[in-house]
Amino acid sequence: MFQKARESSYLESTSLLVLAIRWIKPLCIVTILGALCALIFSGENFITPKFKSTVVLFPAATNSISKSIMQEHTSDKQDILAFGEEEQAEQMLQVLNSDEIREIIIRKYHLMQHYKIDSTQRYPMTALIGEFNDNISFQRTEFMSVKIDVMDADPEMAAMIANDIAALLDSMEAKIQRERALHALVIVENSYKEKVADINRKEDSLRYIRQHGVTDYRNQALIWNEEYAKSFSTYNNEIASLEVLQKYRDPNDSTIVNTKARIKGAEARLKSLQVKIDNLADFGGASISLNEELSLDRESLSKLKEQFDKLKVDAMQTLPYKFVVNKAMKAEKKSYPVRWLIVVITSLCAFILAFITLLAIDKAKEIRLKI
Repeated sequence: MFQKARESSYLESTSLLVLAIRWIKPLCIVTILGALCALIFSGENFITPKFKSTVVLFPAATNSISKSIMQEHTSDKQDILAFGEEEQAEQMLQVLNSDEIREIIIRKYHLMQHYKIDSTQRYPMTALIGEFNDNISFQRTEFMSVKIDVMDADPEMAAMIANDIAALLDSMEAKIQRERALHALVIVENSYKEKVADINRKEDSLRYIRQHGVTDYRNQALIWNEEYAKSFSTYNNEIASLEVLQKYRDPNDSTIVNTKARIKGAEARLKSLQVKIDNLADFGGASISLNEELSLDRESLSKLKEQFDKLKVDAMQTLPYKFVVNKAMKAEKKSYPVRWLIVVITSLCAFILAFITLLAIDKAKEIRLKI
């Protein structure tokens, strides 16, 4: 069975070859005519030749100046000199395909007139965008770079458009990130101002407490309680001495007078210390709390200031978002149409179509003869 199938296939192939040899003259005539037509109709009179200019870019690994320069410890992904990876290349493609870049290029080079699109037709912008997409393309290469290809009848314009799109990439990405950085900067700035105002309020409260003699609660409490204990002990000793002296000496005796004076001095000292201790009791807790809060607030303020400075750099300064490997140059040779390819494909199609037509005619004759 399989042997018969192989023999049948062989016979059919041989038959087709015999037919091709038999019809060699008309097949050659049709193929040559097809080639001539392709050669003629692919000429400049029928197809406008186009020149291609290409820019090759590598995305940068990071676009944040603060992370790349101002941060002490940076990873390889934050290195200012590192090439980006697949994620950055995809982001770059999204920006390149943005409506804003397309609109800027259309306005700058008057592409509606350049592509000869009638602005009064029903959908002029759709036609313009279609022409734009046909002539300008962006793609990621196997090496994670991004390629910008521009085809145009004017080789100089093709190079200019490609280079301008590459330049617009930086401004677009800078605009997008600057807007975000400015919003973040406002938030951090407001937080910084609120923290400064809070610190000022607490320092005013602490200043009021210091005006009442409470400057260092812990040390003052230790010293003043110690002084109070000593003064109280002195007072009690002097009282005891006075009682003994009054029993044995004249009331006008100088020793008794001096003792009474020391007692009054001790009383005055105790009253003075009691006022200070009372102030400590009234304001000590608030003083400790405010000092601890101010310490934390100043640390937080320092971090906010550091964050504010970094965001300010990101918002006000920019780094290139790409590494340009190849700039677009004015092409010397056209890239479209590829005439030899058109001629080869047209000739092959003409040959196959002619062969199928002749085969159909031959089969039709066989059927008629059988009938």
